[in-house]
Amino acid sequence: MSLRRESETLADARFFALCVSHRATDVKSPISSTLGLAPEQLSALLTRYFPELMDARTATQCMKVRLHTAVGGIFLCQCHGGDGEALLRSEENSDLQKLLLDHRAGLNAAEEWSAAIIATACFGDDHLWQDLGLTEREDLSAVIKRHFPLLHLKNSGNMKWKKFLYKQLCDQAAIRLCQAPNCSVCDDYARCFGPENASGWNLLSAHG
Repeated sequence: MSLRRESETLADARFFALCVSHRATDVKSPISSTLGLAPEQLSALLTRYFPELMDARTATQCMKVRLHTAVGGIFLCQCHGGDGEALLRSEENSDLQKLLLDHRAGLNAAEEWSAAIIATACFGDDHLWQDLGLTEREDLSAVIKRHFPLLHLKNSGNMKWKKFLYKQLCDQAAIRLCQAPNCSVCDDYARCFGPENASGWNLLSAHG
């Protein structure tokens, strides 16, 4: 964050900084792949929000190594120093991205990057905000409200975001996976609407 471009939105810079730093400790996989971005998308994102970081990077230096070096650390990366290729977009990933972008606020590149990152994080095993590397659920809600406001409005019942996104896809495809006639009488209500707090969840970046 100390290298961010001051003219860019602080909230977006923080969101991307948290997501990138969360993936920067993966030894084998390129950051672009684990974020769901093509290498050129990641470069464009970092150049826009953290230009000084990109200015100091050599063309062949692994982005993870560059990040760790910038904070005075040593990182032994096993992805052979390249950005690699972004993960192939599965149909499910594409559907999630389309859902988000169909509800975008405008035509901003940050929306496209956010949609790709959020869609890819949906394949994680924890709460969506955790899989993104954010500090709390409210961080994710704020991103969705800022970049995908109509989708945020639809989640009037404050359903867990990962559950909500997949429910939207099911509704679009006219697929009914829930047996209950409505959420209020469902035996699994707590799984969809319960708190998303995580005890012990502590990121170094959370203190920034």
